[in-house]
Formats: sequence, C-alpha cells, structure tokens
Amino acid sequence: MDKEKEKEESYLKKSHQAEGRQKIDRLDRRINTTRHNIEASKEITETPYEAQSEKLSERNVQRRHAIGSMQKEIRDIGQTMEDRSKEKPT
Repeated sequence: MDKEKEKEESYLKKSHQAEGRQKIDRLDRRINTTRHNIEASKEITETPYEAQSEKLSERNVQRRHAIGSMQKEIRDIGQTMEDRSKEKPT
C-alpha cells in the first residue's frame, strides 16, 4: 500500500510542477507581448497628435506595472514549486 501512496504523491508532485511551468510559460508570453506593445506604441507616440501620444504614454506606464506584477507572480510560482520539491512525503 505504501508503494501506491508514493506513486500517487509522485504523480501529484509532477502534476503540480508541470502546472507551474505552464503558468510560467503563459506569463512569459504575456510579458513578451506586453513589451512588444510598449515598443510599438513608442513608435506611435512620435505622432503629431498629442492626445493620442499622451494616452499611449499612460498606457505604457500601466503596461510596465503589469509586467512587474507578472514577474512577481512568476517568482511566487517558482518559490512554491521549490518549496513543494523540498517537502518530505507524509
């Protein structure tokens, strides 16, 4: 019976690790997309339309904050995965 319980715990641990990696991959893609949007909007802000330029600049500030939040979430997921890998089976 202990072997079966160990297999189940091993499966759950691997499942959690895979889920964590998937979340990190999704967040990385979102960060890359957001960075791309910032760069694209920088080119657009060089437009003579001041209202549009100001709006895009404000949006880029929000995007930078979002990147920071996503990076923190990645660190948190990584820490959780590390903590779980150190846990001893019960």
